[in-house]
Amino acid sequence: MKAAVLSGIEKLEITEVERPACNSGEVLLKLEACAICKTDTKMFHSGHRDLKLPRILGHELAGTIIEVGKGNHKFDVGDRVQVAPGLPCGGCPFCISGVPNMCDNMSIIGFHHDGGFAEYMLVPANGVQNGCINKIPFSLSFEAASLAEPLACCINAQELSQIKLGDTVVIIGAGPLGHLHRQLAHISGASEVIVIENSPERIAFAKKIDVNYLIDPTEVDPVEAVKEITDGADVVIPACSDPEVLAQGIEMLKKRGRIVFFSGLPHGYENIPIDHNLIHYKELQIFGAYGCTSEQNRKALKILAAREIAVEELITHHISLDELIKGFELVDTHKAMEVVVTPF
Repeated sequence: MKAAVLSGIEKLEITEVERPACNSGEVLLKLEACAICKTDTKMFHSGHRDLKLPRILGHELAGTIIEVGKGNHKFDVGDRVQVAPGLPCGGCPFCISGVPNMCDNMSIIGFHHDGGFAEYMLVPANGVQNGCINKIPFSLSFEAASLAEPLACCINAQELSQIKLGDTVVIIGAGPLGHLHRQLAHISGASEVIVIENSPERIAFAKKIDVNYLIDPTEVDPVEAVKEITDGADVVIPACSDPEVLAQGIEMLKKRGRIVFFSGLPHGYENIPIDHNLIHYKELQIFGAYGCTSEQNRKALKILAAREIAVEELITHHISLDELIKGFELVDTHKAMEVVVTPF
């Protein structure tokens, strides 16, 4: 089968590899769509703490089941499915307590197991057993379903921050995840959603769609601009990996406001200055949000199938597997929003 194999830093080859055998309890998919995540480009350029090489990347995926391993009675050949890439063990304290994205023994498709930038992909038995395969509603395209995983990550962050009716929400970053957060916040009842972005390409895109408030921090002080629109934000979600925006986000919050550390920071920039007294006197709450659960992926599919989020407008480019590096460049340079690899 054809696959994109990463063997080292910026060493990616489109090559022929053996199609995986489908053993007991496993499921084999024919890939129909796999979206490029910014994390994919990060792994291509600089690796990742969880990445085991060589590896077929790709974790935002959808496909058709073509083979079901012995003893598996949950799925049938021909089922249209999306896969939550985090494969929990199901037995550690975090899995048992209902937060499997914090699993002590987590393995991840596209990191520890071969992913979706290939013609076929195997879902390991523990992923099948622990509910990581989700059937796609017939009204939903494979391309749209491939974005269920990033939407599920947004759901996780917004469930933690408890966005409620009437809240003012600030999203820092107008990339694909920023726009998913923006739309999801409206669904959750936010009265005002403010988007902050400094990339000219992304500002131009945001102006084409329904963004209530758009702030360019290269032109105005973003903290002051937010306070001019409102008396302070109830919730701030930084959807970018710029260390400076975290301190700014805390300053934007009203008393008892909440901020979610949604994006990881680059290696070497993990330590950031934060005003402790601001957090203390205003009783601010800080949440970390990492990944998502299989249940949140199912919620995402339902939201997408109900057309509550306009995900199609975010898919700006379709490419073939042979064009994967070109797709990485489109994402890195902000010349694209969502890039989906299809057909295979």
